[in-house]
Amino acid sequence: MSAKKHIDVEGKHVIISASIPTEDVLVRSKTGYIPQYLTDTYGKTDRVCKDVTLLRLVNLSLKDFPGYELVSLGTPVNFDVAPTHLTRVEMHFNDKDQVEKCLKEINTSDMMIRLRVQPAWDWQAIIRNGHDDVVLHVGWYDTVYFLQFKDIFLGDLHCRYSAKFGFDPKDAKITHFRYDERGHLDMIESLNENERKADAMKDQVEFLRVFRDGSVETT
Repeated sequence: MSAKKHIDVEGKHVIISASIPTEDVLVRSKTGYIPQYLTDTYGKTDRVCKDVTLLRLVNLSLKDFPGYELVSLGTPVNFDVAPTHLTRVEMHFNDKDQVEKCLKEINTSDMMIRLRVQPAWDWQAIIRNGHDDVVLHVGWYDTVYFLQFKDIFLGDLHCRYSAKFGFDPKDAKITHFRYDERGHLDMIESLNENERKADAMKDQVEFLRVFRDGSVETT
């Protein structure tokens, strides 16, 4: 994944990490921060990339949740990028209708990711158990980004999405993991040294989507 760099009028470093006809995806900071989804890519890193971690995640999920079936592998992007973190969201529903509506919303979000470049996260390994339970995973590709947005599932926007299928995100069981260099998962109980450094700078880094009409939104 190539990137273009420049200094904006405010003196901040801007890295355009992806560009399509409708928009640019960029990272802006005073320090010139380079996101890991640009550096930890196949052929440039010793870290294991998504092509391996996704297969392991599918096998692990079906082992951790016997009797569940795989609904979707998730968003077909970022296979040549090494994920840094993973979030597991476990949801229990009252009936089949809720489950189907939940999966429909995930599918809609998945299609939006495919249409609008978003290299920092994706859906992965969505599984279900009959009419009652859904487990989904979010793959993250930058530690600073993860620390900025890891709790977004509990935010107002996701609460509105969840209301469409009658679910309160606060009722979900959410677990965060980090990947080691070999692609193995470690549940996060406290931040490690690398995460503490990223946490200290997270408020100084902006992940933005800039549209051709000049409008801007946080990715």
